[in-house]
Amino acid sequence: MSSARQTHATQPSSESWANLGLQQADAEIERIDQLEQRAAPIPPVAHAIRELITRFEICHFKMERHLERIIQAIGEMRLDFAPASIGRSHPKCGPAAWRTDRTGRGRQGQEYIWLLQMWLADEPFSAEDPRAIPRPLFEEVNRALGTRDAQKRRLVEALLDRLLLNPDRQPLPAELAGFRLQIEATDICHYAFPSNLKRMLEGIGRLEPVPDFLGCGSFGEAQRRVAEEHFHALRAWLQAGPSSLADRLGDRTPVKEWLAVCLAKTLKQLVGLHENLPLR
Repeated sequence: MSSARQTHATQPSSESWANLGLQQADAEIERIDQLEQRAAPIPPVAHAIRELITRFEICHFKMERHLERIIQAIGEMRLDFAPASIGRSHPKCGPAAWRTDRTGRGRQGQEYIWLLQMWLADEPFSAEDPRAIPRPLFEEVNRALGTRDAQKRRLVEALLDRLLLNPDRQPLPAELAGFRLQIEATDICHYAFPSNLKRMLEGIGRLEPVPDFLGCGSFGEAQRRVAEEHFHALRAWLQAGPSSLADRLGDRTPVKEWLAVCLAKTLKQLVGLHENLPLR
């Protein structure tokens, strides 16, 4: 291995903590990054697991399943899929991407995208449409959005760009700025979808931002409970105390400890816990 490659493998990157939304590393992150350097050389599978931790979202409708897969991967030091394959069922990958999704969420999201596109084009419902869009959903969306005007069109275009994760989406004009954060926090993978999207469409129809909107980064009591339980179990395992995760995580090694504390720190920050991490 070249010296350049060794440096790349052991130097921590701020991108690893991108899902926490921090402006700068705090003292715990600095010490965790030191743990990474002491655990070097880091095997490729551990880097892949670390990428999963970076991708972890507290608001995802499968957050508990994702958390369990990360813990299993740390314990076994093995992954049965590539992190790069995550999101292949998202509408951003094309109008047929939903076919690879087994939850039904991708199809449901794609139907809303088609309906928003139809609303913009003033396209009527057709029972002969090969996409088989449900008529009740067509009527619901059109009823929520109401009469077309320039401001509603701009908001629906912005919402479509967001749902499709268009990298070239343009900012809303000043008079519609109240919708900006809510639209940017809308995605089909959120645990509150589709009810949050329905509320968004009603807000656009009224030209009024949605009060108490549930969007990306938000979480409910169920998500908080799962995060807290796993945080305390990880914390106990790191201190060699009784832990509900002991059997799954197995014997402690420097690499496992680094990954476990990365996951614990991620959970701590995402739901606002205050206990200190056991860092050596």
